Amino acid sequence: RVLAYPDGPLRRFGHHHVISHSGISGTVEVAPNPLESTIMLEINIGDFSVDDPDLRALEGENFEKEVSQKDMDDTKANMLGEKLLYAEQFPTIQIQSSAIEGSMPDVNIAATVNLKGIEKSVNFPVSIELTDDAFIATGQLEITHGALGLSPFTAAGGALSVRDLLVLKYEISGSRVTVSE
Repeated sequence: RVLAYPDGPLRRFGHHHVISHSGISGTVEVAPNPLESTIMLEINIGDFSVDDPDLRALEGENFEKEVSQKDMDDTKANMLGEKLLYAEQFPTIQIQSSAIEGSMPDVNIAATVNLKGIEKSVNFPVSIELTDDAFIATGQLEITHGALGLSPFTAAGGALSVRDLLVLKYEISGSRVTVSE
């Protein structure tokens, strides 16, 4: 989930948003030493959801206000549009690990995020539960639009905007796949 907050003098007219995705794909190659594992994830931008009521309820009082379907549709259109994610030209976000540091279960994953054809280095704090045939990685990261090469949405001449700070909350799970040769 990505939490986005209204900002500017007219922020009281804006909405707190929960942007979510439940279909992330990719591979995690778990090495005998988990810190030597590699991760490659791909996110289809068009599959983002905006303001799912159940996910909004998880985020507390700032997210209690009901958001109309029109506002959800407009937010998604703005997010996918040319000025922000530009999904038509760049339909996916790729995340490739470059290092995993720390000691299990709490590690930091240094990764390259390819967003709109621009590569940015991002460090993801993660807590990992690892079994013989599955994993669950959870974490939270505060990051600015600028750190991702993006500019926050603005309206009304900048009097209403999305705050530069985003909060990413993630849980990624996977299970072992046997590859036959």
